[in-house]
Amino acid sequence: MSVSPAHLVREIVPFVLLACACGAAVSVPLPSPPTPAPTQPSAASAPPASPPESYDDLAARGPTLAPGMGEIARRSSSGDAVELLRATAGDACVRVAFAAEAPVAAKLVDGKGEALATAGPALQGALGERGPVCVRKGELVQAVAEGAGKAHVRWVAWQAP
Repeated sequence: MSVSPAHLVREIVPFVLLACACGAAVSVPLPSPPTPAPTQPSAASAPPASPPESYDDLAARGPTLAPGMGEIARRSSSGDAVELLRATAGDACVRVAFAAEAPVAAKLVDGKGEALATAGPALQGALGERGPVCVRKGELVQAVAEGAGKAHVRWVAWQAP
């Protein structure tokens, strides 16, 4: 069986073209990925003059964070412990929302300084979010923010009836 030259060309040409195309693709340098544009300092990196949320914004979380509870305190602090609740009438349970100028580790502590609940570091959040923080009659609940120097923090607390 003899193969005609025309048939041979039809069989070989596609392979030659494919080989040339592959060689050309390998020899052409890939474009470099675009360089990201220089970023300007974001608003998040520069602390604002006051916390991002007002007391009213924090209090508006009450229906979802503390359903059935009544608001009992609006306080502010700058690194020092601030009293939110003193359980004088009997055992008491609270939930607390906070907002800060800079990320803080927020804590609820008892009168001895033992942690009852913690959150963060964060700009805002809740303590007792998964269930109220409770203390016995005569004990107190204080809020403390650590880790951001003298960052201004707003606290709103709710108590179970």
